[in-house]
Amino acid sequence: MPLLTNDKAAEIALKQDGIVPDVLDSFHGSTMLVVSYGANKDVSLGNTLSVSETQHPPQVSFLSDSPSSKYTLIMCDPDAPSRKDPRMREYRHWVVTNISPGAGDLQPANISHGNTLSSYMGPAPPAGSGPHRYVFLLYKQSNHSNASVLTTPLGSSHAGFKAKQFSAQAGLELVGANYFFAENK
Repeated sequence: MPLLTNDKAAEIALKQDGIVPDVLDSFHGSTMLVVSYGANKDVSLGNTLSVSETQHPPQVSFLSDSPSSKYTLIMCDPDAPSRKDPRMREYRHWVVTNISPGAGDLQPANISHGNTLSSYMGPAPPAGSGPHRYVFLLYKQSNHSNASVLTTPLGSSHAGFKAKQFSAQAGLELVGANYFFAENK
């Protein structure tokens, strides 16, 4: 039986729940992305969290290949206003660039020291619109990344954001992903 790694599990889950192809063309991650809203409220590849427990920015941890590397984190909702009618896909909930990894394996990242291009906005799916997928994408920046894209605040319109386009313009490499479901019944 082949070994199932965290990255392979993420790849399978992202395809199973349609994040590939709705948000990503493909996924072949190289790091584990841990997102936690507090005790027993970890984001875990498609688990369900309540809207009320996800209104404040989560703690984010990941494995980095170097303490000097910089990262970009994006959170989006590809199901706005609903999965059946995603005309506002991808609704941007959070974008932070120039994030330093935590000091040591899976220690919280230094998000507060990064550049916040779009402040955290907790899930707020319309009542009765069904479960929404809230996707976290972690990108590694390089020496060739476009600094102006990574430091320019994003506009006030959150609807129609495209993580693929943003990451291509910025010269980013996708290294991790995670997601959860939330619903407003």
